[in-house]
Amino acid sequence: MKRAALALFGALTLTCMPVVRAADAAAAAPALKVPQADMERLLAAYAIVKQNYVGEVDDKVLFDGALSGMLAALDAHSRYLDKDAMRDVVRENSGEYVGIGIEVEGDRDRLRVVAASEGSPAERAGVRPGDVIASVDGTPVAGLATDDVARRMHGASGTIVAIGIARHDTVETLRITRAELHNDTVHVRMAAPGIAWIRIAEFGGATAADLAAALKHLDGKDAPRGLILDLRNDPGGLVAAGVAVAGAFLPPGTMLFSARGRAGGANATVTVDARYYREPDQPDVLAGLPAWTRTVPLTVLVNGSSASAAELVTGALQDQHRATVIGTRTFGKGSIQSVVPLDTDTGAKFTVARYFTPAGHEIQARGITPDIVVAPAAAANDDLLLREADLARHLPATQPADTPADARTPAESTRTFGTRADKALQTAVAVLTPAHKRTSTLAGLLRRWSGAAVATGAP
Repeated sequence: MKRAALALFGALTLTCMPVVRAADAAAAAPALKVPQADMERLLAAYAIVKQNYVGEVDDKVLFDGALSGMLAALDAHSRYLDKDAMRDVVRENSGEYVGIGIEVEGDRDRLRVVAASEGSPAERAGVRPGDVIASVDGTPVAGLATDDVARRMHGASGTIVAIGIARHDTVETLRITRAELHNDTVHVRMAAPGIAWIRIAEFGGATAADLAAALKHLDGKDAPRGLILDLRNDPGGLVAAGVAVAGAFLPPGTMLFSARGRAGGANATVTVDARYYREPDQPDVLAGLPAWTRTVPLTVLVNGSSASAAELVTGALQDQHRATVIGTRTFGKGSIQSVVPLDTDTGAKFTVARYFTPAGHEIQARGITPDIVVAPAAAANDDLLLREADLARHLPATQPADTPADARTPAESTRTFGTRADKALQTAVAVLTPAHKRTSTLAGLLRRWSGAAVATGAP
């Protein structure tokens, strides 16, 4: 593999490069001119705090804070990774973790269970979708970030975590034993006769292999005549996983996106090629896929919470005229971050490139515009969704917008997916329905939507 491809692969996968000692890095890198006055200011602030702060301050706390502030000042997605955050990166790459097996999402000021994996410790303990998590090991979760709550649920296999579940104005504490689990990111069900609905919750280390297994399971004499790839509320993840997912539906060699960065190794045109999604000595997860996966009619569902790798996949399938994109404009995170260890426990995550669709459209701060816009039903008290362009310190787009910005849409909950109110899914089914059945199908959808609007009070 060429050196540029290796450098890009490291950025795409967010895989940590080997730990490099500071002395070795200084010897290998071009000479840097250190701003002496600024370094002296930093050391002066350190000395003032150490000598005058009201309490004793640990040196590591001070320098971790300095590193955190330096990286956070770059953009909305660059940050310092402490020991816990670095452990999360390793878990994301592997697709394996120790926990209780639930998927959660913020619901205004509450943390609600979206799903409990089949056979997981949480399911066996009685955790159900819709449950509200009130506490973890006695600590209230109100005010905690979702990532922080997730870390508190992780731990050593065989240990017990106490989860407070709020139901009907009472809180029940469930003692659940953690276990080694597989991060299930791919879920498949039939949306209609002959139409498979494949939902990808995020792009993790096992996503591509799980998708390939699901597609092979669908193969046979009753192989689907249409596929719905649902990337709604998918925050992205490993871009290499996104490359493999797009490659499951496109011929080898097809262009997926171009990456443009400051360093030479961050500039490349990425295609459906194993070197962009497969690590050395690992099997090709796309080998042996049924031929129909690259020709079957395909739709992609997206919304304002579809971000990063989800947008990369959507843009590639749209620009290559492989799929009809349905939903609302995506989040607009068109940047790639790399993770570099600073020592054995900590690292730096920072932006190394922007990516552009095969047709050259920039995604950063703009997003992907669907072919068919279908906004979700909104209740009067729904929060409006924030996108990349709304974030502080977001990277501005380098291209002018080719379409005016649309109105902000409400945030969607995964609990509405697959229900009568799921207009995007029903539209996808209609698009994939044979022409001679389409008129009656659309008429049925209109009747169903009208009934749902009356039932929910939606406009």
